[in-house]
Amino acid sequence: DPTRWAAKGVRWREHTFLDNPNVPALLRTQTVTVTVAAPGEVPAAAAPDQISLAYGTPMSEVMAAVRQARPGVRVIRIANHHLRRLCRWLGSSQANADFNKLARYILTESSRYCPQEDMGGYGGGSFDWQNPFVAYNCTWGFHYPSPFPEGKAACSATGEQRERSSSAGGLLSSLLPPVNAAGEPLAGADGVNVAERPNSTTCPRIMLCDYNILPDGSMTKPIRWCNIEGYNGMKQDHLPATRAMLAKMPDGRCPYPPGDIPGMPGFDRRGHYIGA
Repeated sequence: DPTRWAAKGVRWREHTFLDNPNVPALLRTQTVTVTVAAPGEVPAAAAPDQISLAYGTPMSEVMAAVRQARPGVRVIRIANHHLRRLCRWLGSSQANADFNKLARYILTESSRYCPQEDMGGYGGGSFDWQNPFVAYNCTWGFHYPSPFPEGKAACSATGEQRERSSSAGGLLSSLLPPVNAAGEPLAGADGVNVAERPNSTTCPRIMLCDYNILPDGSMTKPIRWCNIEGYNGMKQDHLPATRAMLAKMPDGRCPYPPGDIPGMPGFDRRGHYIGA
């Protein structure tokens, strides 16, 4: 959401910026490519336009290494898989905490996405987003990535062991981030291979929730809070019906499903709740 980035003063350029013919040639030539060695590998010798860092190098040390090898550098290029081999440490616990707070806000997107085949889609047909019994088959925006660890101890050999396990056919892809009671991801102990959510959507398709992150980094309602439990904009006329439905559910709460899976416990093959 560029509006959120602008509101927080985040500096960024479009991905095509360097392709613009008005960009000075000097800016394009003062470029260095950063690579990060795989676990157990020795970083390659530096070249005029490329430097190699050790696996697990803290992010806070990258710029100093680049400046030492190429003092006049203006552009740094690094591929995604090399970036993921760096340790998510920005120099201090406060720097990581500040980054996590900022990332929660600018990397969350809060628009609803509703399929056209259900009630005509958002704003169409008989769809009414203020009616929790109509606007139920939507997803709500995008969730922010897992937070950075807030201690340098995370820059350890743990990530190296896990990457080796993954390359050998291990279960790295199945690892999920730790979460709190509200379902929000917590910083893990591994600062290199950070476990991420399996998808970026906030709510399963059968649950329209009111999840959002405010400018101060706080959360509106938990991700495990479904539409009939109330959301910003729901018409109060529907309260008696929603309360009656919740009273029949386990602990008076919506059963949070493991995902959009037909026939999951508590739901029929169309995704409708039928009881535990």
